[in-house]
Amino acid sequence: MRFSPLAVLTALLVLLAPVPGEAAAQRFNALDFQFESGSVLSDLHIAYETHGTLTPARDNAILLIPGAIGDRHVFDPMIGPGKTFDTDKYFVIAVDPLGGGESSSPAEGMGQEFPRYTIRDMMQAQQGLVTQELGLRRLRAVVGQSMGSFIALEWGIHHPETVGSLVLLGPTPKPDAGFRLIVDLVNSVIALDPEWQGGNYSHKPAEGLRHAGMMFYPWVVSAGYIDRISSRQLSQEMEATARAFAEWDANSLVLRYGAYRAHDIAAPFHGDMAAALAKVSAPTLVIASDSDRLVGPDAARRISEGIGRSTYAEIASDLGHRALRAPPGTAAANYIDQQIRGFLGKPSEGSR
Repeated sequence: MRFSPLAVLTALLVLLAPVPGEAAAQRFNALDFQFESGSVLSDLHIAYETHGTLTPARDNAILLIPGAIGDRHVFDPMIGPGKTFDTDKYFVIAVDPLGGGESSSPAEGMGQEFPRYTIRDMMQAQQGLVTQELGLRRLRAVVGQSMGSFIALEWGIHHPETVGSLVLLGPTPKPDAGFRLIVDLVNSVIALDPEWQGGNYSHKPAEGLRHAGMMFYPWVVSAGYIDRISSRQLSQEMEATARAFAEWDANSLVLRYGAYRAHDIAAPFHGDMAAALAKVSAPTLVIASDSDRLVGPDAARRISEGIGRSTYAEIASDLGHRALRAPPGTAAANYIDQQIRGFLGKPSEGSR
């Protein structure tokens, strides 16, 4: 079924809009949290929400991790009775990763003094939430979307004893040169705003953020998609992306994409990607978009090939990277739902 560009945009704007009456986040506090760099934050907090009920055996928990500019509500359309993450079956934990949302971030006053965190720092903070705050020894699944898939993969590498299965939407073992250049351009565009002041701003550089979002837009869809939509539709979608960027604190966005850009699963393994992937013992579902220009499917295939028990699935869509977060009811969203339901329906100790 083909959906009109206007229907897709309307659904996208609904997803980006705040939801009235959202429940307040719960908070996990970690004292003297040490970052990979050696920096220490005396009181780090991670915001999260839970949905559903733990079984008496405490074996049905699923952790959901959003992408770079998303928060814990990204997965909301997929959470609930009978949905992809069925709260009649699963205890669902939706989290704001370190550095954004309502978790500790530069926006809370530290600005440029906030520690330069990494993907592994984000994973370690979540590991504290799961094991210390929630008292869980094992997760039924860890699910990550885009940057969240980087974090989820690090869970599988560094805490295999805690992970029953992995679902990776748009992963890569290391961002390629093109992605790193895109992030450099995002930072440069923000820095061109006179309000930026080297990150020591008194007024948010909103125009710099807006223009960075507009520059970023062509990389999250495909050339074919841009070619088939109207100029009016293109303008509306670019404006929606500009607004999404402008909602962020500038330092928070710059540090978030800095962590995204610098990630390399092989770094703790002397550059040996195969050694890193060999640590993953959990059955893993890897999903990529065949038109993704930001984090291409070749990277996802390398991950799938390097994990012992892995299933690879590819979305046929011209939505590009955005297919990983396709609006409900679209072909891409239905395909993701089908793949995840089928995968989670198998025992977590099942094999390829």
